[in-house]
Amino acid sequence: MQQLKGKENKTIDGKKIMLYANIGNIKDLAAVIQNDAGGIGLFRSEFLYLEADNYPNEEAQFQAYKTVAENMAGKKVIVRTLDIGGDKTLPYFPLPQEQNPFLGKRALRLCFDSPELFRTQLRAALRASVAGQLWIMLPMVSSIEEIKRAKALLEQAKQELRQEKLPFDEGVKLGIMIEIPAVAVIADLIAPEVDFASIGTNDLCQYLMAVDRMNPEVTSYYQSYHPALFRLIGYVVERFKQAGKPICICGELGGDPLAAPVLVGLGMRKLSMSLSSVAAVKRALAGFTVKQMEEMARAVENMTDGQAREYLQICSESLEK
Repeated sequence: MQQLKGKENKTIDGKKIMLYANIGNIKDLAAVIQNDAGGIGLFRSEFLYLEADNYPNEEAQFQAYKTVAENMAGKKVIVRTLDIGGDKTLPYFPLPQEQNPFLGKRALRLCFDSPELFRTQLRAALRASVAGQLWIMLPMVSSIEEIKRAKALLEQAKQELRQEKLPFDEGVKLGIMIEIPAVAVIADLIAPEVDFASIGTNDLCQYLMAVDRMNPEVTSYYQSYHPALFRLIGYVVERFKQAGKPICICGELGGDPLAAPVLVGLGMRKLSMSLSSVAAVKRALAGFTVKQMEEMARAVENMTDGQAREYLQICSESLEK
């Protein structure tokens, strides 16, 4: 893998694929550069809250986002707004007891119900946008109405900053996570409403398969190579390409060296993953042409989860020969 370090991420036939890193802490910045990532495709802002004893104020968040943007020196940094609830809780922010918290009050839904919390984060991210190429991404979006509501709140935050004469990037990009099947199915309607999107395969698979991915009793039913997931990803990618809007993957599937070639075969040209996965994915993609990956994608769209895993393992092993 060392021979690929420092080189562009390209397929055998020269198609450039952008590989980004998912991070949750400023301490990860050095590793982003060391692991050859092209930017930060997912900055999990909830870790600023999880590592604090109380709500981080606007200045603390601003400094954190600014530090990340400055250190990436013009490379893209996508800040996901607060995504707590489900499997992530805050001791100082009591959440309602719910039978299924993954389907309850979490992420953007929680932010809508806590407007001051959301406003503080939006202001901080906007102020940091002048320090680099910083984009804002909304998690757990389920409808166009939610996007419009978030846009209105973002515009309010912008107007406040204008009145206070605090600088920010007027053209800052606003995108969404596609992790709820309802939004994926109407990707053609969603794409015109946003500047970009990123597919969160962890939750998308969970909701698509009706499986609680944190429940060990149903682990075998969580099938991340299910043909329905691959087909839905392909549909979303095509709709966003038709709209001329950037689309990325930032779930675990994007960092899977077996699955990454399939995602490229489905039309994806941007993948974001954990830092430890960048080198292996780079090597996997460098071993195939786009045409070969398209053939792999067509194949797994018609296989069971188990068949797809076996087939992709054989494809991967062919690189060793």
